[in-house]
Amino acid sequence: MPIKKKTKKLKPQDKKLIEEIIRVDHAGEHGATQIYRGQLAIFNEHTEFGKEIKEMAEQEEIHKSTFDELIVKEDVKPTIMFPIWNIAGYALGVGTALLGKKAAMACTVAVEEVIGQHYEEQAEELKKEKLNLNY
Repeated sequence: MPIKKKTKKLKPQDKKLIEEIIRVDHAGEHGATQIYRGQLAIFNEHTEFGKEIKEMAEQEEIHKSTFDELIVKEDVKPTIMFPIWNIAGYALGVGTALLGKKAAMACTVAVEEVIGQHYEEQAEELKKEKLNLNY
């Protein structure tokens, strides 16, 4: 689904909030995709568990591509920590995969729960500020 550019002008503090949300979420989704890449480097994607990880990775790629598009459309600078998320996410994925299926799933469940909670908090903040992103 294509993302429409916002048409209304925002107050500087609202623009700053939205840029912060997009920047943080972009970094988080990128980190999540790297975790799955690291796990897939260990688990064969042709095994039952590897297929499950691959499906989750494909969903994360969709989420990440949404934020890749938002970064460009809203002219938001990505976090300067982006290279670190690359390495740290991949290392976390490899590390948890080396510990086994339970550790890998515990990692992905924990990450997804934190992301979900984070999105809920952001939605509340936007609601409080009476901002609608129209995405």
